[in-house]
Amino acid sequence: MSRSFDSAAAPCGAPLPQVALLGTGGTIAGVADTPLEQISYQAGVLSVECMLESLPGIDGVARIASRQCGNLPSEDMRPCHWAKLGRDCGAALNDASMCGVVLTHGTDTLEESAFYLHLTMSSLKPVVLTGAMRPATSLSADGPINIRDAVAVAASPGARGRGALIVMNGRILSARTAVKAGTLDVEAFCALESGLLGRVINGRPVFYHKGEDEPPLAGTYAAHAGQERLPRVDVLYACAGMPLDAVLFSMERSAGLVVAGMGNGSMPSDVRKALAGAVAAGRPVVRASRTGGGPVTDLDGYAPFIASGMLSAPKARVLLMLALAEAARQGAQSPQALTAGVRRAFECCHEA
Repeated sequence: MSRSFDSAAAPCGAPLPQVALLGTGGTIAGVADTPLEQISYQAGVLSVECMLESLPGIDGVARIASRQCGNLPSEDMRPCHWAKLGRDCGAALNDASMCGVVLTHGTDTLEESAFYLHLTMSSLKPVVLTGAMRPATSLSADGPINIRDAVAVAASPGARGRGALIVMNGRILSARTAVKAGTLDVEAFCALESGLLGRVINGRPVFYHKGEDEPPLAGTYAAHAGQERLPRVDVLYACAGMPLDAVLFSMERSAGLVVAGMGNGSMPSDVRKALAGAVAAGRPVVRASRTGGGPVTDLDGYAPFIASGMLSAPKARVLLMLALAEAARQGAQSPQALTAGVRRAFECCHEA
């Protein structure tokens, strides 16, 4: 929908704040044949207005300005959709009547969209993403309480200046560190190393510590918010007997590569040799890990590559795409200058 938000509403500071609620589809808007079906369903069916009908009492949390920005399963999310999310969230954040934004989203790629918004939204107002692990028709649907909690967080002064956030199952997480770590459970998101920012307890957001003055990388790539085309970055999954031809295929077509490596980001020696050639040719390579836990650090013998630190392979891909776009905007001329610029972006993430 193209309609704008009502800018005549009361500004922040009124007794009840106003929050923009943007719907993009996913399981939270999904429909199954029976109330007991939680696995086989059609995602992205219900509108955000329809979902609001199942939220009695939300009027006591905040005034809601809802808007449908799309309706698709999140496995079909692409960078062009990120661009639209950036434009839609940016418009809401720029509306003086809004104190924050809540975005409903499918969980399969929620961490990627959230990190993209963390990197591209420069407003101090919170952008809060939420979703559901069960369709809206489920006997124990988790979507309604997740939306209610996310709205409460977006309306909370304590959420300002923290970058993009994810709220699921009562947990408040940073979009920079949160990953999906479960296939079926409602507690599907976690931040294994850094932990929670807080919880929503009985409807009230409780933050465990004060916000940072400058959340790492938040808004760093605001110049690219809404940009339709970003450089192609492929993710390679390292495994025993990893085929070299698949690596060479991606090397020929990508502006940069992320390797979901074994353990601390290791990879077979023939793959390492080939990818060193990619770096020399101006295609940065980031080492992440397939393990799902622990940092990826610098290793002897892997000097040409960039360690992802705490970033998962999908998050490393998002950051690399934006870092490459920024390097192009800055006019990086040599492979060395390009790689150095990308390395600085990842080092900024490590320092937090």
